[in-house]
Amino acid sequence: MSEILRTGWLTADFFTHSYRISGQVDVRRRGLSDLLNDSTTGFLQLENAYISPIDRPADIIASYEASSLVKANLTLVLVTQQDDAISRKQAYGSYMGSYMRKVFLTVPSLEIVGYLRLAAKVDLRRILSMDTEEFISVLDGRVVASIRPDVVFTGGGVLVNKHHIGAFCLSEEE
Repeated sequence: MSEILRTGWLTADFFTHSYRISGQVDVRRRGLSDLLNDSTTGFLQLENAYISPIDRPADIIASYEASSLVKANLTLVLVTQQDDAISRKQAYGSYMGSYMRKVFLTVPSLEIVGYLRLAAKVDLRRILSMDTEEFISVLDGRVVASIRPDVVFTGGGVLVNKHHIGAFCLSEEE
C-alpha cells in the first residue's frame, strides 16, 4: 500500500471472459473498489495495459498506453494487497468485519477460492442480490483457469463481479 500512496497508481490484473489485462489505474482520489462500484460510470480508465489470453498469461498479444474497460464485462480484478480490494468505507469506517468465511466461486473460465470478511453470519441472498456493490471483495484469493488448472493467479484480494458469478459456495466452518 505504501507504493500506492507514493505514486497514486495501482497495478492490477483485470479479467474478462477470455483475457487478462494488466495495467495501472489512478487511485489518488478513490480506491479501486470504490471506482469499480461507482454506478455513475460504466468504464474504468487504464494506463500501460498489457493484454494476454487467460490460458496463456505469458503471451502478451498487445500493449496500449491508454485504454478503457467496460466494468460490466469484467469478471474479476486481482490485486496484490488486501487493502486494495477493500472499499475505503470498509477500511476506515465502522464496518470492519472480524469473521472470515472461506468461499468458492465460479465465473466464466475461472474458479476463485478465498475469504469473505463478514461482520456476522452470512446470508448469500443478501450478498448477491440486495447489496448495492457490483464487485464483491474476496481476500487471499486464488484464481484457477477451469480448463487449464495449471494456470493459477494469486493475490491479496480479488474483486469479483457478482453478475458473472455462476456458483457461490461457503465452505464448512473451520
